[in-house]
This record gives sequence, structure tokens and C-alpha cells, in this order.
Amino acid sequence: MYKNNADKSLNQKLVRVCKLPIFLRKIAAHKPALFLYLSLPVIMKNLLPSIFCLLILVSCKQKNESEKGKELISTSELIEKQIVEITESDYYKFLNDVLEDKTIIESKILEYPDLKNNSDYWREILTPLTEQNTDEKMSKILTKSDIDYIFSQFSTEKKLILDFDKLKLDNVSNEVLKSVADYLQSEDRTNKKKYDYFGIYNLTIPFFSQNKKYAFMETSIYCGQLCAFDGIEVYEFKNGKWKVIGTIGNYTMS
Repeated sequence: MYKNNADKSLNQKLVRVCKLPIFLRKIAAHKPALFLYLSLPVIMKNLLPSIFCLLILVSCKQKNESEKGKELISTSELIEKQIVEITESDYYKFLNDVLEDKTIIESKILEYPDLKNNSDYWREILTPLTEQNTDEKMSKILTKSDIDYIFSQFSTEKKLILDFDKLKLDNVSNEVLKSVADYLQSEDRTNKKKYDYFGIYNLTIPFFSQNKKYAFMETSIYCGQLCAFDGIEVYEFKNGKWKVIGTIGNYTMS
């Protein structure tokens, strides 16, 4: 007979769960040890399908988790691939496309705008470019990761020393620069100008979006007493050329 109630309860559960034949049920009631010995093959036969199904479920779950992991890795790799490295030739291609002929660049060394001390302002003027805009050309042209990428380009150490052999504009002397500036500032334009330049640029190093489809440059150009612009312009690379599509932030024009 049973040593204790626990053994009796266990055998009763086995009889009920495994649907054992009648003769084994009788043995279970009187000889529990013999019952366990004789019923083991029957128990395994009845439990094997359940065990097999359980193993399949566990295997499928592990496979799904593995595939999800691969999908996350693939998505991460895709995002990284979309970020294109900015090279020196990118800067010169941009400058040659957007700067007007017959102009002068005042500084021969370009620096970034101060994003460190003006970070709130720059985020404020860039964020609307991630949203729907009435101006279709300026609508949803950036993502939040683009803005982070723009900030990552900023460096107080990095400077672009202009190589005028790679630029379409002339590398003029300080004497020529002063002469052109004096002429543009004078009210009397009856005298023929000495040098054939109509404007003077002050530029910063441009920022690019991750896919290099859009760029931003803080620029000013002076072309006379009532001819000037100062602000941040937005450019789009389309059909192999950079073109201005709008402005952001505060700007002045006369």
C-alpha cells in the first residue's frame, strides 16, 4: 500500500492524466511500486506528443527572437550606411555651385558657426524642417537624427583653409579687397571701378544632412550701401548641383 498520502495522490494523478488501462489502475490501488514500474512505458507514450510539441514551441520562440535580433542589426547597419562621409571635395563642390561669379571671399579660412553657445537657437530653427511645411521645398527635409548629425559636425578646432586652385573665385590680395570694399561703400559710382568684382562674401563651413542632400551655410554678402544679405541659407543637391531653396532663422536683406 501507499507509504503516505503524497504517493497516493501522485499515482492518482498519473492514472487520471495518462488515461491508463483498467488493469493498471487496479494495480495502482494496491501495489504502487509495481504500478510505477509497469506504467512507465504507457506514461511516456502518452506524454511524448506533449513533450515534442513543447520542444517545437521553444524552438520557434528562439528562432523568432533570433530573427528579430537580426532585423534590428540590419536596420542599424542600414542607418549607418545612409550616413555619407563628408570630404574636402564636397566642400569645394558646394562652394563652387553656390557662390556668385565676380565675387570675393573676405576670409581665406572658414570656421563653423558657434553651435556650442547657440545650440538652443540652432535646434529651434532646424526642428521645423522635420515637420510639414507650407513651402513644399522645405517640408520634412530633415529627421531628428539629421539634426544630431549636424551638431556632430561642429568643432571649434576644425577649420577649412581655402585652396583657391580648387575654387572658381579669385584669390585676391588685401589691397584688391580694400579697393573693392571702398568702391562698394562709396556713394559716388561715377568713377569706373578699378576691379571687376561686385560683392564680398563672409562665409562659414557648411553643414550637411546625413545623406548629403541638404546643406546649411551661414553667409553674408556685401554688394553696396543698399545691397546686402546676412543669414542662414538652405541648399538642396538636385540634378548634380547645389541650389538655394530657402532661409532659416533671422536674416537681414537690403
